[in-house]
Amino acid sequence: MKGQARWFTPLLILIFILNGCSYTEQSASGEMPEMIRVKLMMPDQVKVNEEVALQIKLTQGEKPVDDADHVQFQIWNEENEPAAPSIEEGMMNADELEARGAVKASSVGDGIYEVKHTFQEPGVYVVQAHVTSGAMHTMPRTKVTVK
Repeated sequence: MKGQARWFTPLLILIFILNGCSYTEQSASGEMPEMIRVKLMMPDQVKVNEEVALQIKLTQGEKPVDDADHVQFQIWNEENEPAAPSIEEGMMNADELEARGAVKASSVGDGIYEVKHTFQEPGVYVVQAHVTSGAMHTMPRTKVTVK
């Protein structure tokens, strides 16, 4: 019996250590939260000086999300893509994005967020949404042709 205690105690300690190192954050139900999904909803082509609605639909699982932390749109001519932040600068927060010209979107219900925008010149533009909801962040983009 005494011989078993010699290996049992260290084994028990090892199990506790390994169990503590494998902890992952989970929701109250014990499951990982579902990823957010963003669907870009905007026309492929628009006319110069015509106001258009640039929209996204934000869902998590099958449910619309109306309480996102931040939803912003960045818009630029594809010939003039803004410089990405340096590694030292890290990921930009909502205020830094606004300082670089991002526009805050408004929730219009049912998981839809929108910005009204008028393109001043013809060209191909990139529209990128920056969406943060809880601990999740996504940045989908698409192109819009302005004639």
